[in-house]
Amino acid sequence: MIGAASAALAIAINAPARTSRLKHSVVAGEVYDLDSHRVLYARNANLLMVAASTTKLLTEGTSLALLGPNFRWTTPVYRTGPVDSQGVLDGDLVLVASGDPNLSQRVQSNGTLAFENEDHAYDGSPETKAVPGDPLAVLRDLAAQVAKAGIKRVHGAILVDASLFADQGAESGTGVVVSPIVVNDNIVDVTVTPGAHRGDRVEVAVSPATSYVQFVNRATTGARKSDATIDLSDDVRLSNGTRRVTIAGSQPMGPSVLYAYRVPDPKTFAQAAFRDVLYDAGVAQDLSGAMSPVLPSPASYTPANLVAQHVSPPLSEDARITLKVSDNLHATLMPYMWAVYLARATSDYLDAGFALEARLLRGAGLDLEQAAQQDGEGGSAFFTPDFMVRYLAWARAQSWFGYLFRGLPIMGVDGTLAGIQRTSPARGKVFAKTGTDGSTNYLNNGGIVEKGLAGYVTTRAGRHVAFAFYIGAMNGPHDEDTSAVAGQILGAMAGATYESL
Repeated sequence: MIGAASAALAIAINAPARTSRLKHSVVAGEVYDLDSHRVLYARNANLLMVAASTTKLLTEGTSLALLGPNFRWTTPVYRTGPVDSQGVLDGDLVLVASGDPNLSQRVQSNGTLAFENEDHAYDGSPETKAVPGDPLAVLRDLAAQVAKAGIKRVHGAILVDASLFADQGAESGTGVVVSPIVVNDNIVDVTVTPGAHRGDRVEVAVSPATSYVQFVNRATTGARKSDATIDLSDDVRLSNGTRRVTIAGSQPMGPSVLYAYRVPDPKTFAQAAFRDVLYDAGVAQDLSGAMSPVLPSPASYTPANLVAQHVSPPLSEDARITLKVSDNLHATLMPYMWAVYLARATSDYLDAGFALEARLLRGAGLDLEQAAQQDGEGGSAFFTPDFMVRYLAWARAQSWFGYLFRGLPIMGVDGTLAGIQRTSPARGKVFAKTGTDGSTNYLNNGGIVEKGLAGYVTTRAGRHVAFAFYIGAMNGPHDEDTSAVAGQILGAMAGATYESL
């Protein structure tokens, strides 16, 4: 990096990081000119940094490249026996999971997917919101199709076939179980509203309300500005597979707050919800078949036995909301989708999926010695800033780039960047993916944060650049949102890039 202009750029970008808060942290970054194809700024650019959710730039780009922007999931419902003249199905009704992450109210009438800037998976804050509407909307549509097919009673079981791949346990970011069946992001939204006085019982609203889980409210209202201690861990599995959850703790006087109950068994949750909406649609079930655990042979999944199906919006829409809100579950599912739908894997899904990504990245001429990835979300991933900007430069030249770019949060405007640098001249000019990894520091009762920001800027002078900035190991005190502090620093660095070039 040479010349007065480059030196001035370095001074401007480094200025926000000149704070005692980063005295013991690592700051790394690179700015790459997409027009002249040269590095304009570099600082520790060859160090592997904790990527966190900036990883989703690679995950979603790989999905768009391999599956294509127009890839769609199809979720069918089959019958396994005949339907008599009275509308009685002598057999089972089976919903077959396809890995569609949007069996929810996200699907809008115009085929797009809706999102809230603070997604419901990131719960516990007054800013957290669920997308308005009925989380069982897709299941209700399937149930209506079943009824329209002439089925009024099921003399058998109502099942969910989730054999596409086995549940993979909780993803490391938001703790949601990774499964090929995903209803409402495998979350039940529990909104807690405190009372008017300390000690009052809180009010609880549950969405979706299903026969899968019953909530017992034991929580009370705490003093204003006291710590929220709402606890959903008293979770008992009953003999029929349903759950009973006792809500304990206190919520301070003030606004309502959404808490996420992370469904421990997505298949049983989906099965109970599907049974509920079928009943609402006028399709009853004989109790004798209610608990049948046996899946039918896939040989019964024939066009003649198809009674309903849901076709998802295109993958480009899921990429958009995954990037905008940094949806961990959706991103985590993607390597499994590559493995199942492209590699036709029946085991070792991550090996098969990431082999496809590695081949793609090598074909792009990228140096994989500067990259490490273990999942789709960024729970365990490391990239150098140099690798990231060169990936972004390659992605910009691909036919699917517009879909990736459309999904990037806009600084000061929406998604995970909605609250960053709202008054900066660069507001609305920086399109980038955030990344956050944090843990508790028990030595000071605070936290330690790794933070990243990577994306694109068209500068005030009209130059097109890719950038990647990372902060490693920023310590924070108790009661501080250290992630937000680090986010503002990175946003200011991106803003300086916009203003200085």
